Amino acid sequence: MNISKSKNANVQLLASLVEPQDAIDPNDSLYRFLVDGKFKYVTTAPGALGGEEVNWTFGPILLSELLPPFPPGNWNKGHVAKDPGTGEVAFIKVETELLAGVKNLWHPVKLNELDFAQENRVRQRVRTSTHPELNDGKPVLIKIAVWPWELAYMEVETTAYGSIRGKGIGPKFLGHVTEGKDGRVVGFVAEWVQDAKAAVPGDFESCRKALGRLHELGIKLGDINKHNFLVREGHDVVLVDFEFAKKCSPRELEDEMNALKGSLEDPSFQGGVEVVCE
Repeated sequence: MNISKSKNANVQLLASLVEPQDAIDPNDSLYRFLVDGKFKYVTTAPGALGGEEVNWTFGPILLSELLPPFPPGNWNKGHVAKDPGTGEVAFIKVETELLAGVKNLWHPVKLNELDFAQENRVRQRVRTSTHPELNDGKPVLIKIAVWPWELAYMEVETTAYGSIRGKGIGPKFLGHVTEGKDGRVVGFVAEWVQDAKAAVPGDFESCRKALGRLHELGIKLGDINKHNFLVREGHDVVLVDFEFAKKCSPRELEDEMNALKGSLEDPSFQGGVEVVCE
């Protein structure tokens, strides 16, 4: 089959969640694309794009050889499968749906995701970036909900930042992030904690004080992974990652504090990602 090099040339792959084709009960694979400045979410049926030897996440091959041409229009959700009549891979359905976004918009600033310049990817939905209007062009941290179920975590974290603002507990919250201009809110941007390292057992006292400041607000961090305690020069500790933060009883707060020492002594790298910003 002859494939035009210009097919889907206006499409950019942003994120993917690919289901193994040899799974007992494989699900649709999920993709997030940018098409002419518009965000589109596409699912592909199991087996639609070929066998295990095919790379379903490599953008150039996915767009030019595996996926059919993207239909025109303002749709934002599409489904790709083999056409029952022809057996060819096709967009079986496209639709326009009002997608949910973060609701607790307590900060006055909203920033378009497309105005950030990606620098270093921490995880699929977390990266260090720069923005022309923020931090004198120095790196900031942008975190978004890529998939629908991640919105709940983003809602919790956004709310937590609202609760701790001005308390010297976490990074400075710089604004909400929208999916395109005037689009739904899918994340936030915060201060990037420069020149900091993950806590070690010797930082226990500083970490205890930092966690204590959060507990004074009646809030449990929910994940006391040592990589969520960033230690600056002078043993100043900044808490990060509030996806599981919530208001709790004094007993639950006490239990979290009692577990802190063991967490700092954990020799694994679980939860840690090293990112170097120039």
